Amino acid sequence: MSNLNLNSIRGKSGKGLKIMIQVDFEGVTNVVNWDEIYPGHPHFDRNCDILTGEINAAIEGAVAAGAVEIIVRDGHSGNINVNPLLLDSRAKLTKGRVPGTPHTMVLGIDSTYDALLFIGAHARAGESMGTLSHTMSLKVNDFRINGRPLFEPAFNALYAAQFGVPVVFLSGDNMACKEAFENFGPIETVETKFAYGRNCAMSKSPVRVYEEIRVGVERALLDLEKGCVFKMESPYKMELEVQQDEGQEPLFVEYESDVLYDVMKKFWEYL
Repeated sequence: MSNLNLNSIRGKSGKGLKIMIQVDFEGVTNVVNWDEIYPGHPHFDRNCDILTGEINAAIEGAVAAGAVEIIVRDGHSGNINVNPLLLDSRAKLTKGRVPGTPHTMVLGIDSTYDALLFIGAHARAGESMGTLSHTMSLKVNDFRINGRPLFEPAFNALYAAQFGVPVVFLSGDNMACKEAFENFGPIETVETKFAYGRNCAMSKSPVRVYEEIRVGVERALLDLEKGCVFKMESPYKMELEVQQDEGQEPLFVEYESDVLYDVMKKFWEYL
């Protein structure tokens, strides 16, 4: 084993890797409709179990690569999507939201973490070929910082980068993986399905996806140098287009600050 891999396994603590797995739902295999990822749909519980299976595959790969502390952040909607009875017992699960925190989807991340991983990722608002594409809210038509259109993982990775935490892995539909490459470079990705539009996709078998995620996460964590600490230069200029009530013209917002947190908070004020 190379010195690089030994250093990766030891992590910042010197005792093993500490990672966060940020979880969304729209990028999970076999999910193509909005209503099937919310309670009340006959397939919701089944889809939650598939999502939990994808997370468990990531946990298995992470442990094989030397992870000793694994935090799963359920970041979708009401944060009730991960089945805690099926979740690998080696992980801890963060649920719920803290009002007014623009970093809610990566709640708790700080400089003690060695890596950030994304499961169930989807494409950004405005990407018509991404399965269930949006950015935080269906009200958002377009969102950019410093002229760069950001999908949700990039927004969350930008926050994590303040603490030096790299993005090392992402799974989701093919368009989410494409945006990962455009923003983060050649990190490890797994395509769970191939989009034909916002509500149509060809999905891989969950069993196949689980195996690919397990292998991809292990490979990513054994070579943290391939990860991306996703940063931008200040000042940070936000450009946002938000759809208002029916019959009203979209609202265009511009905001600039040298403080990244202020820009992120301003974005969430319009959701």
